Parts: sequence; structure tokens; C-alpha cells
Amino acid sequence: MLKLNQLLERFKNLTNNEKVRKQLIVEVLVNNEIPININQISISKNTIFIKTKPIIKTEVLLKKEKILKQIKEIGCLSFISNIQ
Repeated sequence: MLKLNQLLERFKNLTNNEKVRKQLIVEVLVNNEIPININQISISKNTIFIKTKPIIKTEVLLKKEKILKQIKEIGCLSFISNIQ
């Protein structure tokens, strides 16, 4: 019988994929001059939800097409199709 240590060894080098995806989204938004942090973003299915002030949400919606295009160019975020 294998020890628990040996069984969990394969999961040792995994990263938090959602955190990495959120950080990439934050970088795209900051490059578009939209101040936001990682705690204000959530991803569900193929949609990014932004929880912030209405004025920032409006700015995101004004630049939505440009932001989505930049996000889709990133390999692990190519499934994103909407921002709310």
C-alpha cells in the first residue's frame, strides 16, 4: 500500500489556475487604464464578472470589444466571451 505522501506527490507542483487567470485579466485591464484588483474579478463559465464602482464598470463596457480581443489572445483565456 502506498503512503499518503506518495499519492499526493503528483499534486505538489500544481498552481492555482483561477488565480493566474484573474491576474492575467487584471493586467489586461490595467494596460487599458482601468484600475482594478484581483479581488474584484470572478470568472463563471465564459463570463468575467467585475464587482466594482459603477463608473469603472461603465469604462470597462466602453472598452469591452478591445479588452475581449486582448483577453482572447491569451491562450488560457480564449474561452472568455463576455464581461459584465
